[in-house]
Amino acid sequence: MKPEFTMQHIGVNCGDRDEAVRTVTLFSQIFDLELRTEKKGSPFAGTCVEAMAGNGPGTHGHIAFYTPDMEAAISYLEKKGVAVNQASAKRREDGSIYVIYLQDEIAGFAIQLINK
Repeated sequence: MKPEFTMQHIGVNCGDRDEAVRTVTLFSQIFDLELRTEKKGSPFAGTCVEAMAGNGPGTHGHIAFYTPDMEAAISYLEKKGVAVNQASAKRREDGSIYVIYLQDEIAGFAIQLINK
């Protein structure tokens, strides 16, 4: 059975925090998205554009997909021959994975699976 995958957001690599804030500000102005720059982490334009300060995974950034069942998603992808980068896994206290990346980029973007 195919697990659910929903496109969550795109993360754009930027050189530093100032460039990241400028990037999301521009997206916010153009598309009337909520500007979210107050947190220490990456700034966002709405929920769909994240700007990574100091460059994150992927040549250009990452594309994040939400899945409600991370174990099923990883198993499904691996059975299709898609390599998952186990070293990239972020885990909860109970050991379950809530973020992981695929091994290979697609068109210069890392592919992130999230379950938050």
